[in-house]
Amino acid sequence: MQYRKLGNTGLELSAMGFGASSLGGVFHGFREEEGLEAVFAAIDAGINLIDVSPYYGYLKAETVLGKALRQIPREK
Repeated sequence: MQYRKLGNTGLELSAMGFGASSLGGVFHGFREEEGLEAVFAAIDAGINLIDVSPYYGYLKAETVLGKALRQIPREK
């Protein structure tokens, strides 16, 4: 994965991000377990930029993302 610096913040963000709108089930139904697996796969691929919004399923995407992130070791 390629990373880019975010201005002068010292943060390095992955060049590819994970769009979390599907975790909210806005456009179609989904199984939460599959959503969790998608987040795990993104993190395993080195993605550290995740786009999420309270409008993605009216907080459902944020809730599912939180469940996934709680299961990932912080150092990862």
